[in-house]
Amino acid sequence: MSQEPFSLLHPGVQEAIWKMGWKALKAIQVQAIQTICGTEKHLVICAPTAGGKTEAAFLPIISKLAANPQPSVQAIYVGPLKALINDQFRRLEELCTELEIPVHRWHGDVPANQKKALREKPSGILLITPESLESNFINYGVQVSRVYRHLSFVVIDELHSFFGNERGVHLQSLLSRLQNTAGVAPRLVGLSATLADPQLARAFIAPDAVDKVQVIEDTSAKREIKFGIKTFLEPPPGGSMPAPRLTPGQALALASSLTPQSVGSAKELAALIEERKPVIASEKGKSIDALDEVADDIIRNFQGSTNLIFGNSKMAIEDLADRLHERVSKEKWPLDPFVVHHGSLSKDLREEAEAALKSGVPTTALCSATLEMGIDIGNVRAIGQLDTPWSVASMVQRLGRSGRRDEEPQIMRLYVREDSPHSRSSLTDLLFPDLLRAIGMTRLMLEKWLEPFEQNRMHVSTLIHQILSFLKQTGGMPAANLYRALCQRGPFRSVSQSQLEVLLRGLAEHELIQQIPQGDLILGLLGERITASFDFYVAFQTAEEFVIRCGQAEIGKLPATVIPPVGEHLLLAGKRWQVRDIVFDKKLVLVSLSPGKKPTPFPGAAGEIHTRVMREMKKVLLDKDEPAYLDQNSKTLLRAARQTAFIVRLDATNVVFGKKNIQWFPWVGTRTMRTLSLLARSAKIAHETDLLSITYQLSSPEDFLAHLREVSKSQPDAVALARLMPNKGSEKFDDFAPEQLLDEANAKSRLDVSEARATCAAQLV
Repeated sequence: MSQEPFSLLHPGVQEAIWKMGWKALKAIQVQAIQTICGTEKHLVICAPTAGGKTEAAFLPIISKLAANPQPSVQAIYVGPLKALINDQFRRLEELCTELEIPVHRWHGDVPANQKKALREKPSGILLITPESLESNFINYGVQVSRVYRHLSFVVIDELHSFFGNERGVHLQSLLSRLQNTAGVAPRLVGLSATLADPQLARAFIAPDAVDKVQVIEDTSAKREIKFGIKTFLEPPPGGSMPAPRLTPGQALALASSLTPQSVGSAKELAALIEERKPVIASEKGKSIDALDEVADDIIRNFQGSTNLIFGNSKMAIEDLADRLHERVSKEKWPLDPFVVHHGSLSKDLREEAEAALKSGVPTTALCSATLEMGIDIGNVRAIGQLDTPWSVASMVQRLGRSGRRDEEPQIMRLYVREDSPHSRSSLTDLLFPDLLRAIGMTRLMLEKWLEPFEQNRMHVSTLIHQILSFLKQTGGMPAANLYRALCQRGPFRSVSQSQLEVLLRGLAEHELIQQIPQGDLILGLLGERITASFDFYVAFQTAEEFVIRCGQAEIGKLPATVIPPVGEHLLLAGKRWQVRDIVFDKKLVLVSLSPGKKPTPFPGAAGEIHTRVMREMKKVLLDKDEPAYLDQNSKTLLRAARQTAFIVRLDATNVVFGKKNIQWFPWVGTRTMRTLSLLARSAKIAHETDLLSITYQLSSPEDFLAHLREVSKSQPDAVALARLMPNKGSEKFDDFAPEQLLDEANAKSRLDVSEARATCAAQLV
């Protein structure tokens, strides 16, 4: 063990390391000790899951605390999930016990007496969620200064999960308020396994002093990656069951027989498909779809080990779990290894799933992003991913949950579901866009590219939340002080003083705030009610939920909008339930196990796709290679997509001219496609968009080109375009924001006029 960094640690920490049997410190731990003990810099530590980040941060921090104990919380660990906090609490408590450094935790499941004891005698290390830190300001604002007056360090785990979203700016605001209220300047340490750009991490940690943020990256870990993409065709949507579908080989034969005229012609497509003799896949009268085939593959490949299978939606996770349980029951397995884990399940069921994963008994969890973070669930052999993720960063993070032990590979099987070609298939459908995205994201992952996070959003909803929180904490303050605290010193720097004034007037109209004769702003009647509710601590949108209960056991919670009527069925926790009663005043749904099945339509929106991903998808379509990580179905369908692209000349142009419309494939991300759509709407051009293209109801190529010229030469007003957006608000308090401000915020964060103009100009060349 290198003596120089080791000697910088407190003797008690040195002894704890020897007792744990460590033979050497990892490179990132050496660098972290030297940075924290030998400088005054902030720090970002980037290393794979199980790469030793937590110890890298806390070994030197604990040394500092042991050498200079103070009567307040001296270090905060901020985690995005309660389960992650519980996991880290156990690790830190074991490390700190002999050093007599108290370790506390604070979240919704921690008993009130433990929180009270911390407030009365603050000390040591506190592990907390952003929402619980918010509750400190709301409920114990007068005590914040005393509880945190000697705060020296703030460790932010899963740093990337806070980038560019409501929780991130909420956390930045809370830390800014904590510094001002307690009069402290703690050093910040960020931990992440997924960083696109260290410079952006520096800007998040210390926007006014990026040069004072040291970044440590683990470059030693070069684990083998075993990665495969498997594609399955769904029966055509909307047909009778069982529905005929093509095999991948038939889809390729169809693509080879297409003509430019048959693409988009339902009659000609139907005739060509009829020639292919679509098959009906069934088993004893029951139709078989892509999810059945995914379940079969999982049964074959995820036995005898511990694994995670991620899905993009809870509905798909629950449906897949149900089909896996059916197979286990049918084949009379002695033990069902499949469990479900997502945020709509009860705490008890989630903890049971986590315990099963750590038990050493082979277990496979079907999960949402709840297990994407670094919760210790033992050794995970392989990852499954149902449907293509929305971001490369998510793909990397999920892949990194496997192969935690040295010399073990990281393994992922990515399951893509595409619709079988049918008479109503569009050109985009025939290009199999989800398969293109899966391959494009895989290529970018192997290039080590990740999506950058947004830095310049106005975050109007979270600003409203923080205004109400500030007024609740202080009892009232002048508008100028709010601007100084939140916009000048805090994270809402994209909001000008005049914009804040517009916002405050709007909040007053809604009776969230009011101005007293002395000039101070205080909470209004509605503001008092909102800040008194338990869910106020959460800055992001949460739906009204009903508890689902079977007897005395809570199964989970579902949004009110998806609760089926009495007598109907739902899927939850991988089991089938029938609704027996709904107690509306108690927000309670009573259920019982039932053989009836109806998937639960959990709410959820598609993610945004970055332009770099779309451009990589175009490269995939026009290339000739067939990556080794594709199964035969994927290779066949990729050939079909490329053949279709060749037929309609997408290899030579991005535009397909029809008799009554013009279809343009600009290969841009979600924001730019949204901007192009609004530009067409502004020009009063009827149009439609899909995953890859925008189709203009124009018959003249000259009219299309004239529109592109007008866009590329003009200076479109982004705010004017944002006014045309049908859905302006999407976050928790947007309904209280003046429309003018929402338009300005949307123009900045949901549109990209510059890229839209450049794309139009490039098409004209």
